[in-house]
Amino acid sequence: MHWIADIVAHTKSAAGLPPRWGEEATPLTPEEEMEDAPWPARLRSGMTTAELLPYGAGALVTDDEETHELVRLVAKPVDAPGGRITVCDPVSMAWQGPPTQLELKGDLLPVEVAVIRYATARGELVRPCVAVVGDVSAVESWVEPPVPSTRLSIDVGCGAFIAADDVALVAAKADELTTELDRQGVFTVEVEDRVSGVLFASGDGPGDYEMLVGRGRGARPVALLVDLRVLSR
Repeated sequence: MHWIADIVAHTKSAAGLPPRWGEEATPLTPEEEMEDAPWPARLRSGMTTAELLPYGAGALVTDDEETHELVRLVAKPVDAPGGRITVCDPVSMAWQGPPTQLELKGDLLPVEVAVIRYATARGELVRPCVAVVGDVSAVESWVEPPVPSTRLSIDVGCGAFIAADDVALVAAKADELTTELDRQGVFTVEVEDRVSGVLFASGDGPGDYEMLVGRGRGARPVALLVDLRVLSR
């Protein structure tokens, strides 16, 4: 133990740190406490598709108190045999927990991303607000996931809907493709001429995003929605 203590002391000295650095906890500031606190829930079972995806409602207010028009971007359907879909951040999988997996109705799963467009010095960019995989038109009710508080965690990468068998293949390509998302909002990833995944940017930066499951007439869900904390709820 004395030998380890000597190594720690030498390391602190070499780094220019005081001898007792790291031995006492320093309280976080109120701002830091708020930054690390979990985001409060915004979604609830029973919300309607019109509430969750307010297309055609004229100008809407986002959480930054600016008004925008919500625009629908439609991607090619994900080719997911058996409807097995994985929702994850494919760039950050190495240090995150197991991704969310779900079996939806159908083998070709439509994807839409609701975005707002805004002008910057770099030109027009898009900011994703809501991302959905599955048949929105078949949804009769939106409910919370079977496991309460299930959220999509996005860290340094992006969100993605990926065919369950192709997660590793899409993850290998995802990092180099994220630069496309600022301008496009959504990006399709093809593996061997199949649409294996669809990437979308994180609307409010790194964090954990709420999800709702869309139920139809049958036993199997028909859609999954991710709210990206941009729209006022």
